Amino acid sequence: MVSLCVLRSGGDFKPEHVQLLARQVKGLVCLSDVPVPGVQTIPLQYGWPGWFSKLEMCRPDIKGDVFYLDLDTVVHSLPEMPKGDTVLRDFYYPQRVGSGLMYLTEETRKKIWAKWIQAPERHMRECVTSEKWGDQGFIEEFVQHATRWQDIAKVYSYKAHGFRADAQITCFHGKPRPWDIKGLYTMNTFNDLVLKHKGQRICIMGGAPSLEEDLKKVKADVYISTNGHGLEFQDADYLFAMDETNRHHQMPMGEYLRSVSSAPIISPRGYADYALTKWPQAPRDVLSGMTAAWAAMMMGASVVILAGMDAYEGDPGYVDEAQKMARDIHVPVRVFSDALQQVWTKYDGREKFKDYEPPSVIDTWLGVDGEIEIEVLRNTSLPGRPLIKGERLKVLRHDVRRLLKHRMVKEV
Repeated sequence: MVSLCVLRSGGDFKPEHVQLLARQVKGLVCLSDVPVPGVQTIPLQYGWPGWFSKLEMCRPDIKGDVFYLDLDTVVHSLPEMPKGDTVLRDFYYPQRVGSGLMYLTEETRKKIWAKWIQAPERHMRECVTSEKWGDQGFIEEFVQHATRWQDIAKVYSYKAHGFRADAQITCFHGKPRPWDIKGLYTMNTFNDLVLKHKGQRICIMGGAPSLEEDLKKVKADVYISTNGHGLEFQDADYLFAMDETNRHHQMPMGEYLRSVSSAPIISPRGYADYALTKWPQAPRDVLSGMTAAWAAMMMGASVVILAGMDAYEGDPGYVDEAQKMARDIHVPVRVFSDALQQVWTKYDGREKFKDYEPPSVIDTWLGVDGEIEIEVLRNTSLPGRPLIKGERLKVLRHDVRRLLKHRMVKEV
């Protein structure tokens, strides 16, 4: 069984909406015509418009049963998966089916595909009446006798029922979308950590045998463990991982990390506490240690220290990855590994660094200008100075991003 969604670009839905759903449904796969960082994708092949792209879930190259969810679905807790075909009962017209949440067996998908692929253009022209509307109008004849989700699980419509305390799934069909509901998503993104540790020394802990000895020489303010490495030697302030599975322990990475530490997790995967939605070379999964070094710069590191990273015993491929990432890191990086000294300078605990200035690339990466003019809406403060209601001043956007978010100030 595969959990599946579909993203056809050019409409209301974006890769970030797939990422939101992937945080709620572990192992979610997306049929998509654009990359979705951190989510496994299968390319759409036919270019059918809008919701008709959903019919590609019935393609013969997708094996097994499919649990399908529309992107504007909120999963509070996954219900038990049914044994056979299961679809929505339309929330307004109970005699009809809804296709926003479906469990389709491989056998039924084969039947749907066999008829659809004979004349998709004709089917799309026909599915425009109130009696036969959209993709669900075509699918309906194949699932008339299917189980209805509302009969086996706590599935509700936001429009019809609002949020119910016992809901397992809430379906948003049309406007508003889930992300329009204030406070619905508590997901933190990596942007919440940008410049949080401004001017601090950040150490990234890798998994090489040298880690214990390296850490004895390190002087750092913040420690980031990649893939759970080094926790027996040093508590971590953050965990960082790019992989879905911890291959050494043969278990899901999120499950493993939670078994060894309660520190917040930075990752593009569904187990993240801080979702990494973009990074250099995305959507390619760059090595965790190298991506963590870049993330440390974004978090405000005055220097990034790489401990316990021997570049897989000097593997030229690892060194090549480091050289690629080095182009995107604009603060000093210090290393212990002989191999990585081809890219960065050897660590010396006595080295002094100049006063920290946030690299301009941070604002460029976030897609914002450096300096803006603001008007203070409510009395508040910035480090070192009060802000009085009605006052206007020029500031760096990243210094007031939280005040902007909470409407303490506005841009003018």
